[in-house]
Amino acid sequence: MTEHGTTSSLIASDRVEGTAVYDAHGKRIGKVERLVIDKASGCVAYAVLSFGGFLGIGADHYPIPWPMLDYDEKLGGYRVDITEEQLKNAPKIEQGESWEQANGDRGEEVHGYWEQPAPVQERQTSSLITSDRVEGMPVYDARGKRIGKVERMMIDKLTGRIAYAILSFGGFLGIGEDHYPIPWSMLTYNEKPDGFQLDITEEQLKNAPKIEQGENWEQTNRARNQNVYDYWEVRYYWLVE
Repeated sequence: MTEHGTTSSLIASDRVEGTAVYDAHGKRIGKVERLVIDKASGCVAYAVLSFGGFLGIGADHYPIPWPMLDYDEKLGGYRVDITEEQLKNAPKIEQGESWEQANGDRGEEVHGYWEQPAPVQERQTSSLITSDRVEGMPVYDARGKRIGKVERMMIDKLTGRIAYAILSFGGFLGIGEDHYPIPWSMLTYNEKPDGFQLDITEEQLKNAPKIEQGENWEQTNRARNQNVYDYWEVRYYWLVE
């Protein structure tokens, strides 16, 4: 088991969208438009980048495997070491094409072109979804009753893994103001209805770690993360085989 990154590297999904992208020399060349996430595994499949001014490109968008993006604390953005020549021939998403319209061949093409190992996916590529669509997706209990929704995903900027989802439970226990960090592995994506299933009880939620009003969702430390994962008795997200 290997530990990757620290909890200080967490960032809310809505803040990744729009983050600047720099070249190897620190020159800004574009930005992150969206993250495309595998709903089943909880990993970022790739980032969709736009490169305004780099090659004069502005209209098209390019799927870039997450391991190619190196987060730079000083720049407050991601470095990506690619050349103009590489980008000229790279797979791209045409105007009008859905960013989620991917298939096995498409994923292999992207990762093959950039010589990156394709991520192991637990389901078909139809489980891909953009980060902005996950925000607001409903959450159901084990019996199919809607109990809340996904407010945000907390993403590790270094590894691209989703640490946990921030859920609100309006009407469930009368809870609506507070938000609860729930480890991603506890959420099961269901096609019908389109949302996530979560098997927890009211009693469990009453005592669960929560994020108080006014608290910054990104202000966490290792002890806080361990507290969340220990409470729900699931394996720490930062431990990977």
